[in-house]
Amino acid sequence: MKKTLIAASVAALVAAPAAFADVKISGNVIQEFVTDGDDTGTSEDGLESAAAVDLVFSVSEDLGNGMTAFAKIHQLSDNGSGSQNRADQVVGLKGDFGTIIAGRMEDFSEGKVAAMASVDSSDALSIEPNGAYDTGRAEGGIAYVSPSFNGLTFGVAGYALANGGAASVSGESVDVVSGGTTTTVTINTSAAVSKDADANIDATDIMVEYANGPLLVRAAYENVDKSVYNVNQTTGKDQKTTQIAMSYKMDNITLVGHHFDVENGGGTDANDTDGFMVGAKVGMGANTFALGFSEETNVNSGTKQTNGDNEAWIVSLNHALSKRTSLTAAYKSLDDKDASADKDNFAVGKKEQELGAKRK
Repeated sequence: MKKTLIAASVAALVAAPAAFADVKISGNVIQEFVTDGDDTGTSEDGLESAAAVDLVFSVSEDLGNGMTAFAKIHQLSDNGSGSQNRADQVVGLKGDFGTIIAGRMEDFSEGKVAAMASVDSSDALSIEPNGAYDTGRAEGGIAYVSPSFNGLTFGVAGYALANGGAASVSGESVDVVSGGTTTTVTINTSAAVSKDADANIDATDIMVEYANGPLLVRAAYENVDKSVYNVNQTTGKDQKTTQIAMSYKMDNITLVGHHFDVENGGGTDANDTDGFMVGAKVGMGANTFALGFSEETNVNSGTKQTNGDNEAWIVSLNHALSKRTSLTAAYKSLDDKDASADKDNFAVGKKEQELGAKRK
C-alpha cells in the first residue's frame, strides 16, 4: 500500500510541470531538383538540388486568468546552409487584450501580406514580387496584435533592423560662431561612430486584417528610416511600402490577389516600384493545380525601365500521397525586362509537411 502511494506521488510530481506547459516540435522537409536556363543558352545549369528544412520549437504555458506565455525558435536551413537571420525567435504573451510579441521576427508587410502572394507548391520557385525592397527579419522587433472584433484585427510593430543605422553619414552641417563670424561646417562621420549608434527603431509597420468565412483581406503600411540605407542625410528619404492582399475560397477553388507600391526604394527618392500578383488553386481529389501571374514596374534614378514591365507566371501540381507527404512539379517563366533576359525554370520534388510531435 505504501509503495503504491509513493509511486503515485512520484508520478504526480513528474507529470505536474507538463500539465501547465505544451512543447511542440514541428517542421517541413522539402527536396527539389530544378533546371535553369535563359533564352541565350549561356547559363544552362542542368539539374540542381534545392533542399530546405524547417525545424520549429514552440513552447506555451497557461498562466491562468486567460493569459498564455509562449516562445518559438525557428531553425531554417535552405540549400544546405543555415540561415538563422531568416528565422523567427520570439517570446510573447497572449490574452483577452491581444498578443504581444518580441524578438527576431518578420515584418507584417512581408510575413502577413506579401506572403499571401503564393499559390504554387514549389519552395525553390516563386513569383512573389518586390524582392528588391523586402526588409526581411529583424533582431529587435516588438509587435502588438489586437483580438478580433467581428473579424477585424489590427497590428502595430517596430523593428530595429539588422543593418539599422547608416554605415556612414554625410551631408550633415552645423554653424560654428567664432569672433562674430559664422562658419558652416559639413560633418561626415565614420562607420564606427554612426553604425546604429542610437539603437532607434528603424522601421514601423501597421496592418489591418479582415476575415469573414471564405474571405481574407490584409493591408499593411511600413516606413523604413533613411538612415538604414547609408544615404546622404540631407537628400535621403524614408522608404514607404503599401500593400494589400486578398484570398477567397469557394469549395475546392482558392483565388488570391496582391498589390504593392514602394516609394523611395533603398532610401532614394528616384527609386519607386509597384506591381501585382493574381493566382488560383484548384483541388481535385489528391491533386492540387495552381496558376499564378505577377507584373512589376521599376523606376530607377527617376526613369522607368525603357524595356517595359517584368512579368512572371507559374503553374504547379501537388499530388498528395498522404496528409503529410506529397510529390510536386512546377514550371516558372520570367520575362525580365530590367536585365533583358528570359528564364524558364522547372522543378520536381517531394515534401514532408507538418512533421512533429507534441508533449503536454
